[in-house]
Amino acid sequence: MKRYDVLILGLLCCSFSLLSSCDDDYFHDSGLADGKHDCTMWEYFQTDGENWDSTMILIEHAGLKEVFDGTNPDYKEITFFGVTNLSIEQFLDKTVNDDWEPVYDRVKDIPAELCRDMLLSHVVKGKKRREDFDYEVRGTLTGGTVLTSLSGVELRVYRIKSSYNDVPDIGAESIGVHALESGQMTTVASSNIEVTNGVVHSLSYTYQFTQL
Repeated sequence: MKRYDVLILGLLCCSFSLLSSCDDDYFHDSGLADGKHDCTMWEYFQTDGENWDSTMILIEHAGLKEVFDGTNPDYKEITFFGVTNLSIEQFLDKTVNDDWEPVYDRVKDIPAELCRDMLLSHVVKGKKRREDFDYEVRGTLTGGTVLTSLSGVELRVYRIKSSYNDVPDIGAESIGVHALESGQMTTVASSNIEVTNGVVHSLSYTYQFTQL
């Protein structure tokens, strides 16, 4: 094979490799979308401390570990709209007093009952995968599937179709979450992270943890 042919072949291989690496299953490096894990949700968090260390501290501080490790008989399967470390850090940084000083220096400074209410507003009973949610009606705040969280907050969870190469509705699908009473809205970064006792839909890094 001539050197020119080798060069062309090499360029083609590199191009293919780059295209293959643009995998829509990855968002914000917060987990593999559509990934299945042979472990509980709690055990999954332990495998990725970069994203879930503070979340685990929050869960234990709120007294909710058994909800996430599958040992609570009332919640054998759950869906968690997952609040990652960065969302919790934003809450700590932006919760300030009149002098603009942080109210809480660390997760365990947050009142346990507040942690519990905030966490439970991001959890619904049963396994809910991306495909279980209806589509939003484009250009409106309607459509989707309304779920009631474990704290009693109503969440409108909806699928969003994206375009690809300027062709509408054929690109990757994403998920949005809309708390109906507060109006708080966010998007899912990585969806369908399936574990033995439920599903995690990891929320965007830009989302600030809140009570909804």
